[in-house]
Amino acid sequence: MLALTTTLATSLAGEPLPVIMKNGQAHVAAGVMEREMGIVIKRLPGREEFVACGTEQCAPLRSVIREGDTLLVPIAGLSEALNLTANFDENRQHVALVPAPSKSAGASGVARLGSIAPNLRLTKLAMTRAKQSRAPRDSVRNT
Repeated sequence: MLALTTTLATSLAGEPLPVIMKNGQAHVAAGVMEREMGIVIKRLPGREEFVACGTEQCAPLRSVIREGDTLLVPIAGLSEALNLTANFDENRQHVALVPAPSKSAGASGVARLGSIAPNLRLTKLAMTRAKQSRAPRDSVRNT
């Protein structure tokens, strides 16, 4: 788990992203974020709702602003959706997004809304060749 967190932190903490202020809130252009961080913003089909997809999960995203062909993503909403910490420079003109520490160590194996499921172990779902050959022949019909 530590190696995954370190890898994710390295990929997200690259170059700081330029901040765009709209309506008193800090935003980042979706195209820059995808290119620099690998986080993709997608619109849900038939709706004006968006999701943010990082390397580990996708989560609903609120308050995306559309300016022509550009999507502006609120940094606060993105941080909440993907559990990131926003580190602004002293002038709040650039931001670096890094994974936030886990909220609780005990919940690391529990799936939550917006996260990928933990490793599941499903056993005995596939029949072995020996069991397949014992299947009743009348259950298969030739047409």
